[in-house]
Amino acid sequence: MKNETTGKVTGIDSKSEKQEVGKVLAKIGKAFSTLDASLAADCYTENADWTNAFGTTLKGRDEILCYLEKLLAQQQFKTGAFVSEPQATIRIIGNGVAVAKTYAEREGQYTQSGEPMEVRRNFSLKVLVKRNGKWKIISDMYMDARDDKTLNVESG
Repeated sequence: MKNETTGKVTGIDSKSEKQEVGKVLAKIGKAFSTLDASLAADCYTENADWTNAFGTTLKGRDEILCYLEKLLAQQQFKTGAFVSEPQATIRIIGNGVAVAKTYAEREGQYTQSGEPMEVRRNFSLKVLVKRNGKWKIISDMYMDARDDKTLNVESG
């Protein structure tokens, strides 16, 4: 239940719930760092949706895992590595609902045509739900930061 005065969700052990969500994020991170999609097998709900930074949209855990297996096996992806430890911010927004925002930098990747990619500054936004006592991702969206500007705003 949300406390209207503080805006905080009450009746939830936020610290332990965040730790459990963090374990799911760590599994996803390990899947990418070790190129082993099977590590992500229990991280997604059966009906999860997933969109990558290039607009590929998938529906369902099986479709997501099949895609990840192919992606992580591609030489263009395998040559890349994390520049530093991925970062995450986790918010418990309701009973059994959490949102996680992640950031990671990868270097050494190549396009399908073999062109080297700049360091990828990759963000993701994940919605997680707690079902049968376990946190799982129900929606996962990735995007790469760009240096292009769409709005000219002067500070001050």
